Amino acid sequence: MPDRPRRPARRLPRMAQLAAAVILATAAAAAAGCAARPADPGPPPAAPGNPAATGNTAGDFGGTDIAWVQLMIPMDEQLLPVLDLVAQRSADPALTRLAAQLRPRYASEIEQLRALRARAGLDSANPHAGHRMPGLVDADTLAGIGAAAGAEFDRKAAACLREHLDQLASLARSELSNGTSASVKDLARQVVESRSAGLAALPAGASGAAGGG
Repeated sequence: MPDRPRRPARRLPRMAQLAAAVILATAAAAAAGCAARPADPGPPPAAPGNPAATGNTAGDFGGTDIAWVQLMIPMDEQLLPVLDLVAQRSADPALTRLAAQLRPRYASEIEQLRALRARAGLDSANPHAGHRMPGLVDADTLAGIGAAAGAEFDRKAAACLREHLDQLASLARSELSNGTSASVKDLARQVVESRSAGLAALPAGASGAAGGG
């Protein structure tokens, strides 16, 4: 008797979590490699007991923490134009309401992430510039959404938001499982909660390709 066909669709949530874990692990390995390179000697060490001796709290950050912070900043920043387009052009009240809720949260979160980046002793360079990965809004996706109109615009914008929110929730769960910094994990916990709430608030049927036709 031939084997019954399997149903891979049921595995998609687990596969999404695995993909997020792989992305974060790869970024963490890259961050660790950068940290291993010789750096400028900098100022001489401060005397014991001097507050300057500790400088920042970079020792609190592991490779996963650094990778998550460096990835989250462009993920958040590059969604802002989509939220602005939705606020200006969407005819779907639920989608417009969600964008209005997310916009100030993202602006505040970006500031928190930049503060964590500074505490970790990292510069402001974006190691993911030009990269393509799930949930990261690239120029083509943004152009595709911007070129659409009416119901097609709402469909593409909603699909973009769904992929983005789902990926960020998965990445934050990976940080909670593998990170070591209490402050970074605290923010990741907030990300899981806010992105899960955002996914629940998305209009029904918000799926499909975000940028392409």
